[in-house]
Amino acid sequence: MFDRKVKSYRQILDSMADGVCLVCPEGRVTEWNRGAEVITGIDRKEISGRFFHEAGKKFEDEEGNSLSDSMASFAALKGPVQKNVFILTADGSRTLVEANISPLIKAGKSEGFVIVFRDVLQFSSLRPFQMRTHKMERLIPICGWCKMIRNADDIWEQLESYLTEQGFGDFTHSICPACADKIFSKRIYLESYQNVCKAISASLSLDEVLGLIVTNVVKVMNMKASLLRLLNKETNRLEIAAHYGLSESYVNKGPVEFDRSIDDALAGKPVSTYDITEDKSSKYRKEAEREGIRTILSIPLRVKDEVIGVLRMYTAEPLVYSDEDLKFLAAIAEQAAIAIMNARHFERTISREREYLDIFQAVTKTISSTLREYEVLNTVVRMIPAVMRLKAATIRLLDEEGKKLVLAASHGLSARYLSRGPVDTEENIRDALNEKPVAIYDVMTDDRITYKKEAEEEGIKSVLTLPIAAHGKVIGVLRLLTDEHRTFSHDEIDFTVALAEQCGIAIENARMYEKLHSANLQ
Repeated sequence: MFDRKVKSYRQILDSMADGVCLVCPEGRVTEWNRGAEVITGIDRKEISGRFFHEAGKKFEDEEGNSLSDSMASFAALKGPVQKNVFILTADGSRTLVEANISPLIKAGKSEGFVIVFRDVLQFSSLRPFQMRTHKMERLIPICGWCKMIRNADDIWEQLESYLTEQGFGDFTHSICPACADKIFSKRIYLESYQNVCKAISASLSLDEVLGLIVTNVVKVMNMKASLLRLLNKETNRLEIAAHYGLSESYVNKGPVEFDRSIDDALAGKPVSTYDITEDKSSKYRKEAEREGIRTILSIPLRVKDEVIGVLRMYTAEPLVYSDEDLKFLAAIAEQAAIAIMNARHFERTISREREYLDIFQAVTKTISSTLREYEVLNTVVRMIPAVMRLKAATIRLLDEEGKKLVLAASHGLSARYLSRGPVDTEENIRDALNEKPVAIYDVMTDDRITYKKEAEEEGIKSVLTLPIAAHGKVIGVLRLLTDEHRTFSHDEIDFTVALAEQCGIAIENARMYEKLHSANLQ
């Protein structure tokens, strides 16, 4: 195939604008026409006779894979294939070409392959003509909202990606004057939003958070004043929580049940705005006029679907708010609600930890005030249910052999329940003896409880079983029982485990004292 007859066609090949490359079965380049030189910038003398994989490195697909890596597959081709590839030219740039690769077969045997490639840019001017010719032949589904286009594979893609794939060219983005104005105003909103959020998140004290909200909203929005009311769930009334820029007489003018904007806010309307001086039915119109208030905005403070209060803003002059203003204020109110809930949670946590500390000190002080085991046990079972609002408590201690639990003290339970039978085999008891506290929410459905019927008759709903340890050794079990279903938190379990440990130490001290006292008497 590659003989002198091929040379007679050199003049024809060199007159072609397309690049032509002939590769022999050994993988060497035997022909490289003038079109190939022009498109690639590689001289015929430089490439002729060399292995194609050296030239193939100049050809890459869209992912950067070299065409020379596919040479073995070209030799095995049964028919022509087409690829869009990039040629790395001598000056370092990349040229997009359309490559047609065809095997050369003679008598069923491979004689190499031929690659014909053309510069795609030479034909790009035809694409708009093709699009105009065929545009009436189909409808293009486009989303009326986000402007994404559904392609032939039923996949939605960006308008720019779709048009680029259709041959309209690559897109670059700029900004029109109208959008530039909007972006600038949004930037101001964003900076103000960040400043307010930073301010109200700077403290975990509820009073400070409330004060920061009303102060910063007035400063950022250039308003006359702001007032924040929180909903009291017990009375279902809005109570004043913080205010800024208002006189005490106006703040304490009275309840706001009849305020139209408050009703809107509690009903879930994002933002309610009205001119109070034009509302003759307003209960506090005269007070507002004396205060110099004209327009009032009410925004619900919402956490998920729950309204926890209302943020109100006041202006001295009639003011029309844009949609962007109202969206910004709603976003501020949402962050304010989150900050309030975080502060409440923090204060509850601190309060609960302080309460735990007081209880711990009281219990340990009481059980340490006596050195009689009987008094220690009975003090524990009486005091812990009282301070933790429980129904009852029991203490079972291991016998001298350490094999059997014996009831040592109880409070709040009937004799019938206490005599129901041994509990050593219950799974929750065994876990406690292995130093694992066990919380059971519903004794009637939990398989770790043996005496379900007796517990139901006694009115027991939940149980917390704790190991009593002293000097690294479990000496018994403390059980706390409730008459209402109760989920014991991690904090409560940690707290009661610490109490049980103190009880163990007090019991061991009392036992030691009693032994010494008994020995002295002898």
